[in-house]
Amino acid sequence: MNEKRETNPWRRFTTYVARTRREKREWREYKARVKALPSDYRMVMNRIDKFIWNAGGGLDVQTWRVLCDICELFEEAAAAGRPVLSVTGDDVAAFSLNMLEAAQARTWTRQKATQLNSEVHRILRSEGQGGSGDEGQGGDNE
Repeated sequence: MNEKRETNPWRRFTTYVARTRREKREWREYKARVKALPSDYRMVMNRIDKFIWNAGGGLDVQTWRVLCDICELFEEAAAAGRPVLSVTGDDVAAFSLNMLEAAQARTWTRQKATQLNSEVHRILRSEGQGGSGDEGQGGDNE
């Protein structure tokens, strides 16, 4: 994060309160959007919501953004009259995990993990050591 750390305790507190209020408002808006979905989409969205919070490791802004993206996708598909499983496919869990993984792949931590793996494998190859053969594990290599 590129935010400068505020040293004034009062300002830090008021910034925290403002951010918390904004996040609560956004959460309520998201829940209202889910409630407005057709019943089949709403049922699937609620199950995906629960699944992603558990699979994603809990409360996280990135996880919440994934849910918003899925909700938006569902809104568009429902408006077009598509069945919900034409959006998710038969494996709703795989769809959910793929959406979560795609979002996590864009995070700074994931980029750094990929960079680490690439560097280690490149150095080992240049030294003729080759590695363990698991070069495809953990992200894009190079």
